Amino acid sequence: MAKKKKEKPDINILDPKATLEEAVACSRLGRTIASFGATLTGREKRDAELVYYLLLAEKEFLERWPVTAQISEGTKSKKTTPADAIKWFAKKYSKEAEPLLAKLEQRYNKPETSVIYGVRQGKDLSDEYYVNVLVDILEVPRQEAAVMYHGVIKPQIQRMKEEEGLVKVVMK
Repeated sequence: MAKKKKEKPDINILDPKATLEEAVACSRLGRTIASFGATLTGREKRDAELVYYLLLAEKEFLERWPVTAQISEGTKSKKTTPADAIKWFAKKYSKEAEPLLAKLEQRYNKPETSVIYGVRQGKDLSDEYYVNVLVDILEVPRQEAAVMYHGVIKPQIQRMKEEEGLVKVVMK
């Protein structure tokens, strides 16, 4: 099947100033928000690991807190890796290719441990707490953090209410 050639836009109908301004604005806004998101999710991953260790140490997480955490045990179906199949092939079938191809398609169950955490149903952290997190972690001025939270983040969170729930992060 031949690859379709991408159609070129009609540059005669484009407004150069508007197009350039939009590209620059999207770049600056998008990269700034992506940077904030990367910073926050990086901290989340670090904190999730710390929560996991606190749970392993059986530290108390109080019912009155608006947040909760627990360790989840389960299995995850995984495909055999090519490296595993090659090792298996070398031991079992040194001259035949068919068993190797079949082995590559096999799946096995692997134990999986996760930390599940989030706000309790009907509860949440205060708006001030969220603003403080933005100030402390992103190192932005309080007024900017408040505008970002109240003007952008909180309305988006409210729009996503139907997807509200706990977050699951696989630990090992």
